[in-house]
Formats: sequence, C-alpha cells, structure tokens
Amino acid sequence: MEDLIKYFEALEARIAALEEAQANNEAIIASLEAELEELKNLPTSEPQVVEKVVEKVVEVEKPVEVIKEVIVEKPAEPVIPEEPVIPEPVVEATPEPEPVVVEQASPKAAVYGKAVDDIRLAISLGDRFLYQRELFGQNAELMQRTLTELNELGSFDEAMNYISRFNWDAESNSYQQFLVTLHRRFG
Repeated sequence: MEDLIKYFEALEARIAALEEAQANNEAIIASLEAELEELKNLPTSEPQVVEKVVEKVVEVEKPVEVIKEVIVEKPAEPVIPEEPVIPEPVVEATPEPEPVVVEQASPKAAVYGKAVDDIRLAISLGDRFLYQRELFGQNAELMQRTLTELNELGSFDEAMNYISRFNWDAESNSYQQFLVTLHRRFG
C-alpha cells in the first residue's frame, strides 16, 4: 500500500511540473503574440521616387569626319624549326670484360631445386604440416625421427628403401612432394 501511495505522489509531482511548464509556454506564446501585434502596428513608409533630369548641350564648331580603317591580317608564315646539331659520339676504349664462369648445375638440380645438406631445411612450414598430417598420421615425433634417420643415409636409393616400410600411397601429391625433397637432399 505504501508503494501505491509513493507512486501516486510521484505522479502528482510530475503532473504539477508539466502544468508549470505549460504555463511557462503559454506566457512565452502570449509575449510573442504581443510583439507581433506591435510590429503590425508600426507605420510603414512608402518608397519615394526621385527623378532628376540632366541635360547637357555640346556645341560642335565644325563637323567631324569619321575615318574607318580596315585592317586585313595575313596569316603568319609557319616557323620551321632548325634541325638540332647532334654531336658525334665519343668512343672511349673500354677494357674487355673478364670471362664469366657459369657453374653448370646438375640436371637434377634444375628439376628438383637447390641441393641441401639437411632434409629438414628443404621442408617449408606448410609442407611440414602437410607431411605430418598426410604421411605421418599427425605424429610429429615419428616425422622428426624419420627425417633425422634419412639425413644419416648415404644415397637416394637407401632413402627410398627406408621409406618403403611406411606403405605410403605412391600416387598422392604429398608423397610426390616428399620425394622431390629427398632428391634435393641426395641429388
């Protein structure tokens, strides 16, 4: 019951505040209407038209003769630029270049890429995840151990013999990429 009384008291206070605001607005409207009436009752002045006529008489002693001159312009003759003088090139003696020795890469290097001493250096981060997921069954420890043991082998044939125990799908892209990595290690 006390809550209901407090609610009605708050409501009455709000109504009183709104009535006071309405009274203030009515007072402002009344003062604006009074100002408007005062402005309507102000005398208006009509614009005045002032006319001023100025006459000026000029006497001429003798008639003036008008001479009209016609000027005919001829088109300008085209200006032909002179040809620039090109100096003769100065030829300086240059020493003969030393022969460049090109190291012939092995045909396998052209196919498989640059040779590496450590197979782990030939595997990018993305390939590392790919091999771990598709070749080593998510077993990172098995992959690291296999790469270490492959590094210790002496030839590509030994490496192929070693990885044959995994029974990987020879047609898969990940297996083919791994073989390219082995070629880079064993040349």
